[in-house]
Amino acid sequence: MKLSAPLYLLRHGETAWNTERRMQGTRNSDLTERGRTQALAMGRALKAELALDPAPTAFLRSPLGRAKETSLIVGRELGLDPSEWRDDPRLAELSYGTWEGLSWKEIEVDHPNALADWRADPHTFCPPGGENHAELRQRIKAALADIIAENIRTVVVGHGVSGAVLRGINLCLDARAMFLLEKPQDAFFRLSPGAEERILAAFEDA
Repeated sequence: MKLSAPLYLLRHGETAWNTERRMQGTRNSDLTERGRTQALAMGRALKAELALDPAPTAFLRSPLGRAKETSLIVGRELGLDPSEWRDDPRLAELSYGTWEGLSWKEIEVDHPNALADWRADPHTFCPPGGENHAELRQRIKAALADIIAENIRTVVVGHGVSGAVLRGINLCLDARAMFLLEKPQDAFFRLSPGAEERILAAFEDA
């Protein structure tokens, strides 16, 4: 399964729960002012990148609020009608089940080895009531297959972990290597078959 057209992958801007180091998963936390500034900068950088090679482009996003908010800010910079964004639930973030809304400090009160256990076995480790990386990988792989089948340049606005899995599939990484990929909110990635380019979105910190 190889990309047949460029894929631009953006993570949502910083949220309130990001600053509090809380697990978001399928629950939402609104963008901070800094997060909106990051989204604006990504939109400007993406506009310049797409202008280098004008071509038909598909615009996909996770249906979660923080991704939708980011996409609308990016879209305004691109001059995009909001209706051009297509929601794909397969692009949503990993579900953390009962851990959603909690910080790692709070989680480790009842699960003191949670992070260590997850790092030791990222493929099958599952938060209580959530999903594991194997399940996430299955739905991301299906979404990627549909993107490839469309054979059109695509922009995706998604999340940290689900985005890392998408990138990892393209790079042919195992679950442990995917777990270690950076998940920036001030840069995005241009994916090509088996490779990626990091594109910095310069912004003034709020």
